[in-house]
Amino acid sequence: MSWSSSISSPDGSYYTLPNGWNFADERLALLGAAYDSASIALARRLGARAGWRCLEAGAGGGSFARWLCSAVLPGGRVLAVDADPRHLSDLPDRGGEVAQLDLVVDDIPEGVFDFVHTRFVLLHIADRDLVVQRLARALAPGGVLVSEEGDGLGVLDEMPGAFGEVWRAFARSTENAGASQSWARNLPTQLEALGLVDVHAEADIPMFRGGSPTARMWNMTWAQAHDTLVGLGVRPEVIAAAQAELEDEQRWLYAPPTVRAWARRVDIPGL
Repeated sequence: MSWSSSISSPDGSYYTLPNGWNFADERLALLGAAYDSASIALARRLGARAGWRCLEAGAGGGSFARWLCSAVLPGGRVLAVDADPRHLSDLPDRGGEVAQLDLVVDDIPEGVFDFVHTRFVLLHIADRDLVVQRLARALAPGGVLVSEEGDGLGVLDEMPGAFGEVWRAFARSTENAGASQSWARNLPTQLEALGLVDVHAEADIPMFRGGSPTARMWNMTWAQAHDTLVGLGVRPEVIAAAQAELEDEQRWLYAPPTVRAWARRVDIPGL
């Protein structure tokens, strides 16, 4: 049984860590365990409640979409879309809807959602600026768009040890496939340029202990990207050392920041 795979190029899936990997369901579940609490806290701050119509764009493993179902149903709507929705099959049983959808080219309903959310999706899409515009158009008047994305913000260059070395190579590999590790910092300006209002943004640096769900998620990410990393010149023993650091429960590590930006739509013709 092999855990390794290559990161796809823009000519295949838009996403640089495809959901079709044999162990993607486990990696996505760990990603949810690591990041859902912050996403849920922000959604609650913004007033997510029963009756809201929600779009989860690039739903991945579906953990946040499942929470949305518990928060806005009955009476609301949860539409979870992904280019590869294989991990979302349980959502209809929770009252949600699932659609296979390419955020770049497929039709996205316009003017109908109270809450549109993405997390660690847009940075991986080469046409990310176009997708932000399309997601803004999906908002109903008064609706809020939330995007949570990774950004190096200078932290990436400072990360020590084998984990830092592998992370920098991983960042290069994703950018080779069309991602951007420096795009999210400009999200507030972009949301304002689209005519959205009440623009807010924050960033935090995830710090975590070895062996935690976050550490295990990164361990599996290095497994998924192993062949690509080796192709970029990272020695297999360095990858193994990084994975050992991630398994060391006496070690604290940190990853590049998460930028969260959100804004509301007013009724602007032509948005």
